[in-house]
Amino acid sequence: MKSYDVIIVGAGMAGLRSAIGCVKHDLRTALITKVHPLRSHSVGASGGINAVLDNRIFRMENNTVLRDSQELHFNDTLECGYHFSDADAVETLVSRAPVMIRELERWGCLFSREEDGSFALRRMSGGRFARTLYASDKTGRAIMNTLYEQCVRLRQNKPDQLRIFEEWIVLKLLVLNNTVAGVVAMDIASGKLETIYAKTVIWATGGSGRIYGRTSNPGTNSGWGMAIPYYAGASLKDMEFVQFHPTQAWDSKILISEAARGEGGILINRKEERFLAVYEDSRTEKEFSGQDVISRNIRREILAGRGVEAKYVYLDLRNIKEKKIQERMPGVRELCKTFLDIDPQKELIPVAPGQHYTIGGVHTNENTETDINGFFAAGECACAGVHGANRMGGNSLMETLVFADRAAEYAARYIQRKNTKIPKEIFFEQALSREEERIRDLLSAKGDIHVSEIRKRLNETMDTYAGIFRDGMGLVEAAKTIKELMQLYHSRLEVYGDSARANFGLIEALELRGSLDIADIIVQTALKRNESIGVHFRNDFPAAPNRLRHSLCKLRKGKPFIRHIPVRSKTKPVKPLHVLAPWIRK
Repeated sequence: MKSYDVIIVGAGMAGLRSAIGCVKHDLRTALITKVHPLRSHSVGASGGINAVLDNRIFRMENNTVLRDSQELHFNDTLECGYHFSDADAVETLVSRAPVMIRELERWGCLFSREEDGSFALRRMSGGRFARTLYASDKTGRAIMNTLYEQCVRLRQNKPDQLRIFEEWIVLKLLVLNNTVAGVVAMDIASGKLETIYAKTVIWATGGSGRIYGRTSNPGTNSGWGMAIPYYAGASLKDMEFVQFHPTQAWDSKILISEAARGEGGILINRKEERFLAVYEDSRTEKEFSGQDVISRNIRREILAGRGVEAKYVYLDLRNIKEKKIQERMPGVRELCKTFLDIDPQKELIPVAPGQHYTIGGVHTNENTETDINGFFAAGECACAGVHGANRMGGNSLMETLVFADRAAEYAARYIQRKNTKIPKEIFFEQALSREEERIRDLLSAKGDIHVSEIRKRLNETMDTYAGIFRDGMGLVEAAKTIKELMQLYHSRLEVYGDSARANFGLIEALELRGSLDIADIIVQTALKRNESIGVHFRNDFPAAPNRLRHSLCKLRKGKPFIRHIPVRSKTKPVKPLHVLAPWIRK
C-alpha cells in the first residue's frame, strides 16, 4: 500500500499551491487529480486577483481623499458579503494577499503592467477601489501556468517528495475514530482501485456548479468533491449560498468576464436603457455593484418584460476603444467572435445570469482545519467564511492561494504535533472491498434510465427552483423532485459497459450520486433560512435577518442534519437588502 505524509485531492489552483507548500515543508506528497492540472476550472478564471500593495490608489468620498489599504479591503469584503463573513478569515486573506502576489511575481507570473512598470489594476464588482491585478483577461491561466511550472521543477528536483496521480478519481475519504487515514482511489485508465494511506489529507476539489443547467462550470465540478467529505463525516457550511454571474452568454456556457464591466462595459435592456442606474440598490455603483445585486436586477428586467425575447439583456462594449479591448480583453473578443459570431466592438452581446461560484463548502476555520482530525480543505470546495453571503469580485483567486498555502502549513504542524499510527490492514482491505462491490453493483445494474436523463432533470429543477429568486413552495417542489431522482438512481439507473476500465459513463454515474445529495443539501438549507441576505433571496421572506448565523449540514443516520452557528464577525450591522418586487424600479 502506498503511504504519504499528505494526500492532496484536486490539482487546480488550490491543489497546486498546496503541493508547493507541502514539499517546501518536506512532506512526502501525493497529488490526485481527475484531469491534467492545466485542464482544471482554475484556468478559466479571467477577471483578476485582489491585493493591496500600496496606497497609491484613491477615490474621493465626501470631498476627502480616501486611499486604499488592507483595512479598506477588509471592510469592502465585509460590506459586499453583508457582514456575514468570519472576521478572522477575512483578516487572514487581506494580510497575506501581498505576500502571495510577490511570490507569484518572483516565480515569473506575467501580470499586466502600466507604462511605468507598476502593476495594472482594475476595479471589480463590490469593491470601492481598483485593487485587482490581472493578466489581460487570462489571469487564471497565467497563475496556473506559474504554479504548474513550480510543481514540475519540484518533481524534478525532489522526485521522492511529490508524485502526481493524473486521471485518478477519489471514491472515498478514509476516516477512523474521527481521524483521517487516506483515500480509496481509482485509476481511470485501468479501472483499478487502490487504498492510499496518509497522515493528512488536503481537499481542493473545486465547486459544484454542474448541479445547475445554466452554469459556467465544467463537467468536473459535479459536486462529488463536496459529497465525499460529507459522507465521511465532515460538515458542509452555508450551502444555500450560490452565486450567479450576471453576464453568461445567452444559450451558451461561455462566461463574459467581469473584466468587461471593469473596463467600461454597461448593461442595457431591449430599449437600450442602462437599467442598473434606475434600481435603488444599484443606482450608485451601477456595473460595479455586487454580483448578487446585478444578477437580481437583470432577472427583474426580464420578468418585467424589458428583456430581449423575455430571455436576456445586452452587454454593451461598443464604447470601449479597440486598443483597450485588444490589450485588456482579447479573450472576450475572441470568444465572442469564435463562438457567438459577434464583434463586441460593433454588436451587443446577449447575456443573462448563470451559476458561477459555490460560496458554501466544507466547513473550515481560518487555518483550513475541519471537524475531522488531519483533514484540511481550501479553495472553492471549502468555506472558511471569507465571502459571507456574497463573494466580492477578485477575492476568490486570492482566497484560494492564501488558504492553500495555509493548508500546507497546518498539515505540517499537525504531523509534527501528532504521533499518528497507521490503522490495521483489515481497515483498508474492508474499505477497498466495499468500493469494489459498489463499482460491480453499478456495472451490473439493469436499469432503463441513463445518467444524462437524471442529470438533465436535476439541472432543470435547480435552475427553476433554487436560482436567483426562491420561495418555499418552489423549494419544497425541488426537494420532492430530487427525492424522486434519488429513487430512480438507486432502482433504474443504466450504466453502459461491463468494465471499469476507461469507463467515463461509470464515473458520471458515481458522481451523479454526489450531485443529487449536494443539490438536496442546497435546497434543504435554503428552506431552513427564512430570510433574504446576499445571494440567498426568498420572495416569501424578503426581509434581512435579525441574527447572522451560518448553516451547518452533517450526515446523521443517512440523512442531512442542519443546525446554525453564529457568524464570527467583529461588526454587528447588516447591510440592508433592498426589498423590491421583481417588476418595481425606482
